[in-house]
Amino acid sequence: MLTFVEPIPTNDDLDLSDVTMNDMLNIERHLRAEREQIDKYEKTGGEKLQANITCRASQSPQQFLYTFYMQSLLYEAKEYALIKWSYMWLTKSNRRNYTFFEEEAKTDHEQRLDRIQTVMKDLIVTADRTVWSCDPKEHRLHVTYEMVTRFLQGFVANEVNLSTKGTCFNECADYKSTKFEGRSEIFSYARNTGCVGNVHDCRFVESDMKVCESDYTSDRRFEYIQFESGLVYGQTGSFHAVTDVESWHRWIFWRCSYCLCLCDDISDNSDRFFSLRTVVADVQSNRVVTGLRFVKHNRVLHLQIQEGELLPQGIIDASVKWKPVDKFEVSDENVKKDVDFHMLSFEKRFIDLDEVKVENQYVVTGLRFRVVGTHLNLEAQFSKFNFESGQLIEPTKNSFWKSGGSDQPRKQLHLKNPNVSTRSNSSVPLSSDNQYIEFTNTGFKEDAAQSTVPFIDIQDVTSDPPVPLSGIGIYYKGLDGNGGFLAPKLITYDFSPNVKLPTWAIQNSPDTKSSL
Repeated sequence: MLTFVEPIPTNDDLDLSDVTMNDMLNIERHLRAEREQIDKYEKTGGEKLQANITCRASQSPQQFLYTFYMQSLLYEAKEYALIKWSYMWLTKSNRRNYTFFEEEAKTDHEQRLDRIQTVMKDLIVTADRTVWSCDPKEHRLHVTYEMVTRFLQGFVANEVNLSTKGTCFNECADYKSTKFEGRSEIFSYARNTGCVGNVHDCRFVESDMKVCESDYTSDRRFEYIQFESGLVYGQTGSFHAVTDVESWHRWIFWRCSYCLCLCDDISDNSDRFFSLRTVVADVQSNRVVTGLRFVKHNRVLHLQIQEGELLPQGIIDASVKWKPVDKFEVSDENVKKDVDFHMLSFEKRFIDLDEVKVENQYVVTGLRFRVVGTHLNLEAQFSKFNFESGQLIEPTKNSFWKSGGSDQPRKQLHLKNPNVSTRSNSSVPLSSDNQYIEFTNTGFKEDAAQSTVPFIDIQDVTSDPPVPLSGIGIYYKGLDGNGGFLAPKLITYDFSPNVKLPTWAIQNSPDTKSSL
């Protein structure tokens, strides 16, 4: 970031008798160093800058470039003011005429302004406007991420408890969707106490196994399963209790095998809810959305907004704040499923991955999730505003809701036998517009299917300084073979139409003068 000298004093404030040539030379050296930075950047066409801008930056690439552009203009103004002031000082001190040199300096100044505008505008127009968060150095539950819990989780059950008639006549693979009947033959231990809900996609691996149960406070049922052949599902190394599980025979001929299935647990142990309530900034106080983050309260995931007061020229007042979420419990009176919240199920476990954005003249002032068929879908509210004054224009009348997607069918982003999301901290965005992803279990071999992925990234997604937004989005980030994360992203306001020379420069340009 460039660091500029203090503003040049005005003619009314100047006491020329206090200024020495050394003072002038020191200022000149400082300004020359800044000029070299700008020249170096312009010659590289911003390539180095673009390469270094990552999710760890506090601004979108375009926001960074626009700030750089405005600072460059400020530098030029200070430099030109210093030169004008210097010739004024020389004229008064030496009693000579320096008009020729002043005109030469003015011409150089105008040429530099034109070059800055030409170079920077091309870069700003094509620069990316998204803001998103990298993985943290250390993943921490409830601090950097949240999870959907006990949803489609690996579960061990004997087939006698999967058959409606209590028989062992079928194979494990025959039980694609069934109920857990909970008969007396159940293998049971602290974390494998049955399945309250539906059982899906059962499979037979081996007859006998050892099951390492998880800590009672964990959302997992077990850490790993080790079969008689030595095959292991999950991560060994835990020192928790191990239970032997052996298939058995009934009436000599019928073998009652233990199956490995997925439990869709609808008990109070499962956090699988998304708020559908509308969230809107305080538009009556001219506040707009400036940031996003997921938060979980009472087992319900909310998309929370940061809001700030909109000022002239797209500036946001420094007094930004997070708007409190509308907390509720799914069991509260007058709280309704599919009205106040969405509950994931085996049939309805999809979320759309989109950018919801509009052209300039509108900014984001609200958001909400809605259910479209079996998909959770993000909508954003946009309100009209005046860039010069910074005022929202009758936001109660000039606002509308918009969702993402297109007329083309959505494409699924598949997760194939994913590992636990937190076993990597170098996720990258892998989704694109008009895609969707399903919440699913981790791989059986990788994690004994104990976790629901993707996880939810709950880090703040903001820009510094805050700016108005032209859009928001939900995207997926991860690595091949990893469960990854769902996270929100910002699309900063498009400042490219405002890359123009300041009024004072236009009034003094040769083209303007010749037209007068």
